[in-house]
Amino acid sequence: MWPVTVEIAHIAFAAAWFGHKLLLPGDIRRAVHAGGSESEALLGRVKRSGRFGILTGLGTLLSGAGLMWLVGIDTLDIGIWVGFGLVVAALLLGAMMRRPASRLLQDAVGRGDRVEATIAGGQISRALGLESLLWIGALVSMVV
Repeated sequence: MWPVTVEIAHIAFAAAWFGHKLLLPGDIRRAVHAGGSESEALLGRVKRSGRFGILTGLGTLLSGAGLMWLVGIDTLDIGIWVGFGLVVAALLLGAMMRRPASRLLQDAVGRGDRVEATIAGGQISRALGLESLLWIGALVSMVV
C-alpha cells in the first residue's frame, strides 16, 4: 500500500511542479510590457510561483527518493537514477538561475526600468524552459 500512496504523491507533486510554470512566461511578458501597477502585481505572482516551484520540486524529489527506498534501491534500473539526477539538476538550476533573475526583475520593476525588467523576465522564462526540459527528460528516463 505504501508504494502506491507514495507513487500517487510523487506523480501529483511532479505534475504540479511542471504545470505551475506553463503560463508564467506569457504573464511576465504581458505585465512587463504594460508596466506600472501591472508590473508591480506581477512581482507577487512571480514570488508565489517561485515558492510553489520549490515546494513541489522538493516534494517531487523527496517522494521519488521515498519511492526508490520503498521499492528497493538495489532493484532500480539506470533510467530511475538518470531521472533522479535530472530532477536534482532542475532544482539546482532554479536556485542558480531563476532566483537571481527574479531579484533582477524585482529591482527593475522597482526602478520602473522596463528594458531591464524585460531582460530579467526573459532570464526567468529561459530558466523555466530549461527546468521543464530537464523535467521532461526525467519523466522520459523513468518511464522508458
